[in-house]
Amino acid sequence: MRKHLIYLSILAFMLLAPLGAQAREINRLYVWDGATPLPADGSLPDGAIQWFTRSSVRYLFLPSGLDAANLHVHFTGADSFTVGDRLIGNDAITDVFVPGETVTITSGSTSYRVCVLQSQNTAGVYLKTQSGSIAKISESKRNHEAGSMLVVDENGKSNYRNDFEYIRVRGNYSFYPYKKSFHIRLNDGASILGMPSAKTWLLLASYADNSMLRNPLTFDLAAAAGMNYTSEYRFADVYVNTVYYGTYILCEKVQVNKNRVAVEDLEKATEKLNEKDLSAYKRLGTNAYQRSTSKYYDIPSDPADITGGYLLQLELKDRYTPSASGFVTSRGQAVVMKSPEYTSKAQMQYIKGLVQSFENAVWAEDGIDPDTGRHYSEIADMSSLVGKYLIEEITKNVDGNKSSFYIYKYSDSVSDKLYFGPVWDYDIAYGNYTASYYKERRLQSGEGLMTAIDDYERFYWYPQLYKHEDFKEAVKQAYRERFRPCLLVILGLAEPGEDLGNLKSLTEYAELLSPAAALNFTRWRTFNASEFSVKTGADFEENIAYLQSFLTDRLNYLDALWLE
Repeated sequence: MRKHLIYLSILAFMLLAPLGAQAREINRLYVWDGATPLPADGSLPDGAIQWFTRSSVRYLFLPSGLDAANLHVHFTGADSFTVGDRLIGNDAITDVFVPGETVTITSGSTSYRVCVLQSQNTAGVYLKTQSGSIAKISESKRNHEAGSMLVVDENGKSNYRNDFEYIRVRGNYSFYPYKKSFHIRLNDGASILGMPSAKTWLLLASYADNSMLRNPLTFDLAAAAGMNYTSEYRFADVYVNTVYYGTYILCEKVQVNKNRVAVEDLEKATEKLNEKDLSAYKRLGTNAYQRSTSKYYDIPSDPADITGGYLLQLELKDRYTPSASGFVTSRGQAVVMKSPEYTSKAQMQYIKGLVQSFENAVWAEDGIDPDTGRHYSEIADMSSLVGKYLIEEITKNVDGNKSSFYIYKYSDSVSDKLYFGPVWDYDIAYGNYTASYYKERRLQSGEGLMTAIDDYERFYWYPQLYKHEDFKEAVKQAYRERFRPCLLVILGLAEPGEDLGNLKSLTEYAELLSPAAALNFTRWRTFNASEFSVKTGADFEENIAYLQSFLTDRLNYLDALWLE
């Protein structure tokens, strides 16, 4: 009998002891600003940050401006933990999580190593989806979900807080990595971190760019060189449903808007004249990619002036079909209508005719469209045409002729010409990409032309333009006067003037971003990752050096080519 009781006691201990130990383990731990109490309903505040687990280490990725000596700590699965001889209760205010240190905390018989990292110089963006997950929106770019957003500046001061209409994952290549890029549409237009008011904002992940500087650098270069409507941006540490997602670029979307691409809103003007939503009208024309075709909508009424505004995008052939409206030139260039997205027949005939006339002129030996008698410089604004070319060539952008390539058009009362830009999408430029059909271009080398000799497709415009001596001379002049001075600043060979805006040296960009980069690349271990065909460096410093070397070689090569 006694032996039986002993067995029962042992069995009871074996069954109950794990439950007791489990009750003392911390499942999830959150921190936030110590001045913000836990909401009465038990939900987490907007600025809450969950620890991140990798193997046996937990990480706390703290944003810039958060007072680490005054953190509200909340955790599940336990009532308290200890740090040395200090006992920390749930929902306490604590200073135990010191940035730059690995803190060991103990709950019951379980200890946790918590590595604490804190960003500097960057804003914080906190996103919440209604479901508490991004699983649904990660399945398709068509999936949307409502939620809320909090933005704090680099000093930790609240800058924006409100619900948003929806969030979705964006991008083509950038749709697939785990570190997603996001498209956010607010309920109402708002200015964020000093950028002009708008409803739509983008968070670019820069997953393929281990310097995280290729897009910002190009935006600043384009703006300094006088390219209109270049997107403003801010660096931001992003948290999604309390989980740290990395360093992002919060920036303006390329879109028709008085604070973005400020051409007339022809789509809105058309909407006012028609009873139904424009997308509800029947689509006509040819949806498949075929030369000399177009697709448009059977919209009954047009505004009196259909000469503007337009926003167009050159795209790859296989990305043409999903677009609502567009056309393909006689030589095969696919053009997607970004605005008006739902284009009427008359609008399509007008803008397609203008673009076709430009293409005809570019391919004419004398640069004149034989059908209209206009030289290509009379159809396109030369400053923007040349500027866009130089941006593509300096960066050796693999998409320079073919994708993420914008053109806009004012109404004729402002200008009857096509304008090239704004610049967009340079995360796989500056020697950061390779492909078998570009072996002869030596994409990782700062030498050689890229955009001017790209004959992979016979309909690209810039290779043909570069055959015109007047275009080549305009390129040389713009390089000397507008772009080379910017390159000297980037390479630290000249001081920036007041007229160069936010342009800085690569060293200054790197110093600004380095603290945030330490967090990002702890979260995402992408340095020289096998998934990338180009190995740009084993750490952040080597990636900056790679970029510096590429641009140095690029400057030397282009100087030899274009300086007389």
